[in-house]
Formats: sequence, C-alpha cells, structure tokens
Amino acid sequence: MSTPAISIRPALPADFPAITALIAELNRGEGRLESAGEDAIAELLRSGHGGRLKAQAIVAEEGTRLLGVALFYWGYDTVSATYGYLLADIVVTERSRGQRTGRRLFTALAQQAAREGAKWVSLTVLRKNPRAQKFYASLGMVEMGVDVFAIGPLALRKLV
Repeated sequence: MSTPAISIRPALPADFPAITALIAELNRGEGRLESAGEDAIAELLRSGHGGRLKAQAIVAEEGTRLLGVALFYWGYDTVSATYGYLLADIVVTERSRGQRTGRRLFTALAQQAAREGAKWVSLTVLRKNPRAQKFYASLGMVEMGVDVFAIGPLALRKLV
C-alpha cells in the first residue's frame, strides 16, 4: 500500500472548523453527545496562559484536506521536576486510520517536544479503547498504573 503525501504543520485559525469537526467525530465514536464548539476550540488555541498558549495543535493534511490533529499543552511532573507535554488527543479521520497518520502526528509532536526542552509526553487512554492502547504502546509508551480522577462542572460548582 502506498503512503499518501501527508504534511504536518502547526494549526492555523483556518483549521479550527475542521479540528472542531474531528473532535465531534471522536466524541460521537466514544458515545458522547456533547462536543466543544468552534468558538471554544479557537479560544483554547489562541489564548495565552502564563506566557504560553493554553494549548497547541498540529495538523496532518493531504493537499488541502485535514486528516488529523494532535492537541497538547504543557505539564509539570513533581516527581522528576521536569516539564513535558500532556497530549489531550490525537484524532485522525476514520478514512485515514491505518495509514500512519497518527504515528506521523505523534512523531512531529515528539520532535517539537524535544526542540522545546520537554522531557516527556503523557496522555490518557480510555480503558474501552484497546486500539489506542496498542497504538501508543507501539510508539514506546508504557502504561503507568495510575487511575485518573476528574471533576466536572456540576460537582466543581458545588465545591465553590
């Protein structure tokens, strides 16, 4: 199978509608009815926080067609006292899966992380997504044996 000519580059404002659609596609596939809108994605990728962008995105494209996106942001590890990237999501269109698009996005992310002095990349994977688990393991990532806890808007409001 021939590999398509895919380029990886930083996301631009013109990409926000396609990124929003990719995220909605992912959420639908995971059984979620809600998804971030374009305004929320634009705010996330345009706004600064502590001298850095709140989040960054790189995209994979073939010609003018967006095939995938990696959304990430800076994090800090208190054990190693180092900074790294927290990968929020890699999303690849259904049609582009199995064509190494996700691998290309992750490799570009790793290269950028190294250029910027990041010491690690971390992410979460749903237990019900063995395909993603296998993909990340194939990149050399290891399961860390931690449980992730989160609080949503309703419970958060109760605390304040």
